[in-house]
Amino acid sequence: MNLIKKFLTKTDKKSAPAQTNLNMFMDLRPLSDNVLPSPSSHNFAPYTETYGDKPWVYACVNVIAETTSTADFVLKNEQGQIIPKHPVLDLLYRPNNFMSGRSLRQWIIASLELTGNAYVLKDKLNSRGEPQELFPLLSQLVEVIPGRTSQEPIAGYKYRAGAKTAYYKASDIIHFKYFNPFDFFYGLAPLAAARKSIENLDKAETYNRAFFDNCGTLSGILSTENKLDDASRTRLMNAWNSKYRSAAKAHQVALLEGGLKWQNTSISQKDMDFISSMQLSRETILAVFHVPPALVGVFEHSPQFTTKEQQRIFWQTCIHPKQTLMLETLTEFLLPHFDKTCTMYFDKDISNISALKEDELARAQAAKIYYEMGFTKNEIATAMGLPLCPSKNRKGEKTK
Repeated sequence: MNLIKKFLTKTDKKSAPAQTNLNMFMDLRPLSDNVLPSPSSHNFAPYTETYGDKPWVYACVNVIAETTSTADFVLKNEQGQIIPKHPVLDLLYRPNNFMSGRSLRQWIIASLELTGNAYVLKDKLNSRGEPQELFPLLSQLVEVIPGRTSQEPIAGYKYRAGAKTAYYKASDIIHFKYFNPFDFFYGLAPLAAARKSIENLDKAETYNRAFFDNCGTLSGILSTENKLDDASRTRLMNAWNSKYRSAAKAHQVALLEGGLKWQNTSISQKDMDFISSMQLSRETILAVFHVPPALVGVFEHSPQFTTKEQQRIFWQTCIHPKQTLMLETLTEFLLPHFDKTCTMYFDKDISNISALKEDELARAQAAKIYYEMGFTKNEIATAMGLPLCPSKNRKGEKTK
């Protein structure tokens, strides 16, 4: 049983909320139109399709999702102490029988990049109200059902696949989303801001294909002072295209007779400045996703920034904010099932990130300066987000 069937078979077990007049998925234009719809239409299917169709979208989303999913995180208590073992950690390391914890995190981040939203179902709650499984939902198939009061802004979620629909209560779903100044219920994807650049790249690629399919030029005019009937005109064009059209027949010498003259009306690729145009669109897409060029195999800017510097920029401006959003959302909407006092929280662990080692050295030097100024080790650790030092008794032995 695949994931979609698993969710949809539970439709009768969920209380369906009141029907609304929302028509979120009516505009389902295929991607072949070469125009991504406005995200305000909530038609996210074409956005997810770009992941498989557009190389630079795939490269950016993949490197962000892969890197963020492998980033370490820890569970801490109210005092900032790391909790090494806990049922919620077991759940996040193995969320279900279909995937690993890394796969779930990768799914969350990739969905956010493509649609601005990610949805995770909390399933199989035990007698203590703790979910035993977590399942990601296809974000392009989820519809938010608004509530009727400010105390309950979201009544539930509709998950629609084909002719089948499943309803979930708001408390069943963890909704990750990016900031969106235009919509309270849905996040705004980086891909939405890159729509025009993606369309420009698509048009350039279409032109390139046509360029080579038409013997390396656009077109021209065959003219003669003689009068041609329809049969002669058709025969002449068919003979010309058969002999000279297509990239395989390019650069042949044309023989014109019977008073025919050739007038070139094509614009060369050099005149169109395709390379610069495509580079500009590519760089715009990379900038929107906050991905330095070297991280997706573009080394044109290496003299300005080394690969290691670009990796550090990538972690600081892209990965850390996304990981923070994911961990804070899990702290807010998953941890309360396991921690009724709401004192635990998830936090990043950057100790093993090689690209940030220099920053760690600078932080250690700063900690040393603060210690020499009279601050305690635990005060410094709390202020700088470091693990707390274990307390010791008078004999110098560690205490629990």
